[in-house]
Amino acid sequence: MTRHDEPANNEKMFHFRITDVGIILLSLAISVASLFLFQSLDGADEVHVTTDQGQWVYDLSVDTMVDFTGPVGTTTMAIEDGKVHVHKSDCRNQLCVLAGEIEHGGEWVACLPNNVFIVIKGSPEVAGEGEVDDTSF
Repeated sequence: MTRHDEPANNEKMFHFRITDVGIILLSLAISVASLFLFQSLDGADEVHVTTDQGQWVYDLSVDTMVDFTGPVGTTTMAIEDGKVHVHKSDCRNQLCVLAGEIEHGGEWVACLPNNVFIVIKGSPEVAGEGEVDDTSF
């Protein structure tokens, strides 16, 4: 004879305790709060430059031209009209100059012989409706 208030051997019952409900609600509150926090911190795109001498951060919306010294000479970075490019470099093959302009978050250009790495940190561009992006092509 089995009792009706006890589960059968193959059935398992789980009862929520007040602490379980509290932990779930706290987790949800932290998740929602972090979404709003990270959306509000999303500011203007920045240009991050790393060389052997250190790291620098520049505002992408401010036109500027900066020289960085490396093992093979000088690499000049230019920020103009919200776009970044290597204006000139003393490296032999000039691939960094030929790379052209970058303007969206996640894009980068590097002068490997001179150890200069330039990356835009910020919101990456998302393809609009009807456009093809790099990953879907």
